[in-house]
Amino acid sequence: MNPVLMLTHNCLELTKRCVASLDQQDMPNQIYMFDNGSTDGTREWMADTFGYGGTWTALNRGVSYPWNFGIRTFFETKSKYRSDHILVVNNDTILPPWFYRELLSYDVPFVTGISVDNMDQIKEPAPRVELVGHPDFSAFLIRRDAWDKIGPFDERMKFYAQDCDYHVRAHRLGIPLWCANVPFYHARSSTLQLAPEKERLEIGEQANRDRQVFREKYGCIPGEPAYEELFQ
Repeated sequence: MNPVLMLTHNCLELTKRCVASLDQQDMPNQIYMFDNGSTDGTREWMADTFGYGGTWTALNRGVSYPWNFGIRTFFETKSKYRSDHILVVNNDTILPPWFYRELLSYDVPFVTGISVDNMDQIKEPAPRVELVGHPDFSAFLIRRDAWDKIGPFDERMKFYAQDCDYHVRAHRLGIPLWCANVPFYHARSSTLQLAPEKERLEIGEQANRDRQVFREKYGCIPGEPAYEELFQ
């Protein structure tokens, strides 16, 4: 089994595009969806399309909690769903048909694709080049041994910086988080841009609290020069 974890919060048409690209992968996969309180028909569409509801919450739980919940479902369960790897994707992405297979071909604990904003860039496979250490958490493949060593995402950071925190923690453990030259399309920040104004403000306020948690842990926030020094 090749599981895929996708978080959703409204943006149904984007979700449909992402699911279609997963259906077109050149290797079998199983999609597991975690819906963060959608109100635009996403839940009903999930049930009709997959014959099951996935996991639903009444409120928007953000990113860290659903990532942890979904990854644990496949890594820590003793059921038939147990897997040694999982692909985690944003619902505002479109993956080329070879995406899952290419990431899985790298024998590393953690590897991501590289996001692009032009669909022409995912029409043909990109050259296979050396991995680089700038992971893109919009579409990443994590193996169980990395999860066992690094642990879950910090749920004190709900919307922002939990990926940067994960990168720092992995670096300090000597576990590289790689980025492969495997492009995928990403409509960046779609959830925020398409949300009503009240929700955008709430997300922005929570992101500021998330940044504060990161600063309390490391004395800086992503984007500052001191952040890059954490990897020296």
